[in-house]
Amino acid sequence: MPHEKPDTTEPQFLVEELVVWDFTVEYAIESLPEVVAELNFALPEGSIDGAKQFFKGSLQKEIRGVALSYNTIDPFGDPVLATGAFFYPKDMKPRGIVEIPPIAQMNDSQAPSLYVERKKFALESLPSLLSYITISPDFVGVHYTEHWPRPYLLDENAGYVAFHFRKAVEEYLLIHENYRLSNKSTIMGYSLGGGTAMAMAAHYGKHNTGIKVDKVYTGGGVYDGLEAFRAYARKEKNDYQSIPMVIIGLNVFYNLNLDYTKLFINGMENPVNSPDPEEGGDGYAWWFSGKRSLESIYRRWGSNLRDYMHPDFFSDELQGEFLKLKEPLEQNSIVYNNWNPGISTEIHLIHSKDDNLIPVECADLLYKEYKKKGYPITYTRTTGNHYDAGFHFVLTAALYLLIK
Repeated sequence: MPHEKPDTTEPQFLVEELVVWDFTVEYAIESLPEVVAELNFALPEGSIDGAKQFFKGSLQKEIRGVALSYNTIDPFGDPVLATGAFFYPKDMKPRGIVEIPPIAQMNDSQAPSLYVERKKFALESLPSLLSYITISPDFVGVHYTEHWPRPYLLDENAGYVAFHFRKAVEEYLLIHENYRLSNKSTIMGYSLGGGTAMAMAAHYGKHNTGIKVDKVYTGGGVYDGLEAFRAYARKEKNDYQSIPMVIIGLNVFYNLNLDYTKLFINGMENPVNSPDPEEGGDGYAWWFSGKRSLESIYRRWGSNLRDYMHPDFFSDELQGEFLKLKEPLEQNSIVYNNWNPGISTEIHLIHSKDDNLIPVECADLLYKEYKKKGYPITYTRTTGNHYDAGFHFVLTAALYLLIK
């Protein structure tokens, strides 16, 4: 809502405006084929023309994207400078606030603030087309902390970092637009961002943040790392080589001192950041350095987990070196984190039974446990691969925002 008098208080979270980018709804729509192509998905024929027809009265409406740096805390509990991006209608007549964590990215060039720097529209920005203030933190591992791995399945830290970015956005809008941000949010996240969306909502609910979350749309996510590992071990397949990436992050942020020779095989255990196996390269240090594309990682390692995961991985319960991961995975379980969303926060869960990237067992477990506790959750167990379900997720979430 507009604020009658600008607040002159020194910002507590906001540090610097990094980039400002103005674009139109029409530009964003025309960017969509490129956006989804990067996710190995193609829009149905006629989608762009249909979208332009739907938005025909507002194609020239302007949206502002802003990349910010802000104060938060890192996974070790220390102060750190982080970044993120948010979008808002330039007429300052938003319909509400949507917070969207980024989907898991393996390349250092992929993050909300980096997209704004390159003037590139991203999937996480879609609610801005419907006149929602759309907030997407980068989390750590970007810009000032790019030497760190991306912090996947670090749910407690994700909650703090997201909340602090929301506060930085609040301070920015008050200073630059004389606008006071509402304390109500809808949170949406897909893929590894699905679990992060739940972590954000849990943080707002468990801490004295003053933020009220009316709805969480989550899909295709990991809500319990141990359940995901068990499912991968049974299926022995994953079309998205996320397991080494998650293990590397947990090793760094929990100081686990993992022995990668007891976690990976066939060269994946090689510790040198080089493509040459004779130098000790062509392993995790090279392929998960943040410089490789998803396509190149897939071409090198494929879908068969037996080709690079240690035999100890293929067990119903963690064993060997994998036992060191048990406590961090339990600590970051969305299913068992003792968060009660109450009656005011509805959760809508989407996952495909045929998901080829993240096991549907993760969603099944979340739904079963939340229903058992009487929490307000609905579950659409759809069909198709991870990207098909993602398209269903986007359409369902967009419909909700339209009628909200």
